[in-house]
Amino acid sequence: MFAKVLATAAVACCLSGAALAQKLTVASDVPVTLPGTRELIVHSPSLNRDFQIRISPPAGGPVQPGETYGAVYAFDGNMYFGMVRDTLSLMALEQETWPAYTIAVGYDTSKPVNVMAQRAQDFLYAPAKDDGNGKPEGGGGEAFAKFVLEELKPHIEAMLPVDPNRSFAAGHSYGGLFLSSLVARKPDAFAGYIIGSPSVWANAKLLGEVEKTKGAGRPIYLSVGEKEVFGAINMVTDAEKLLGALTAAGFKVTHKVHGEQTHVMEPNIMFAEGLRVLLAKPK
Repeated sequence: MFAKVLATAAVACCLSGAALAQKLTVASDVPVTLPGTRELIVHSPSLNRDFQIRISPPAGGPVQPGETYGAVYAFDGNMYFGMVRDTLSLMALEQETWPAYTIAVGYDTSKPVNVMAQRAQDFLYAPAKDDGNGKPEGGGGEAFAKFVLEELKPHIEAMLPVDPNRSFAAGHSYGGLFLSSLVARKPDAFAGYIIGSPSVWANAKLLGEVEKTKGAGRPIYLSVGEKEVFGAINMVTDAEKLLGALTAAGFKVTHKVHGEQTHVMEPNIMFAEGLRVLLAKPK
């Protein structure tokens, strides 16, 4: 008798589920716009080229009149805009760091552009051979730095309520090499730096250049993934050498080697930790 009751109940349940099951309908299908974000296409007069600049406001509430905010200039902005923006948004929930604008510096992909070749030209101060084809690439770092410091940064500071004393720069791989070269020449260009997996191998003169500058206690977060070893190129030991040069120059360096991380995945942790270090509120 009990078994019959269970069977009857099971059948009723199945029939009820079938009756309730309905075909999904889509009420709306539209592109997503991230709240408060904007994209500028700016023309550099010195380089005679266009750049894509993506901007996101500080998380945690509307921008208040009369207040100034931090800024994070993220290079390779085509790849890292979303990652930096989302990281800053999550950090705002903890309220232990200064709110900051995301300023992602990238390339105008609405026109034909080889992003990888262009970033090599812009991020390398001196030409280096590409292991993929053996041809020299790079050499435009000085000109790109002029665009960033003399054209873009003043424009952002005139347009947005950002505090230069809380404006930081972040770069990975060739972007990390660019910032390493920048601190050797103009250490006070930004209030601090996130340097991830820097391609030290591409500039034999870099370490000597860094040692000769004056860090004056400026903060730098330097990181690399444990698995970033590619034959003769050992980015882990290269980062250690850069650490020595930065420390000797007087920078305040936070250095991390992240276990099990590869070159491609290192930026996830680099931004999460580096932004917390540089934007930390005084305790």
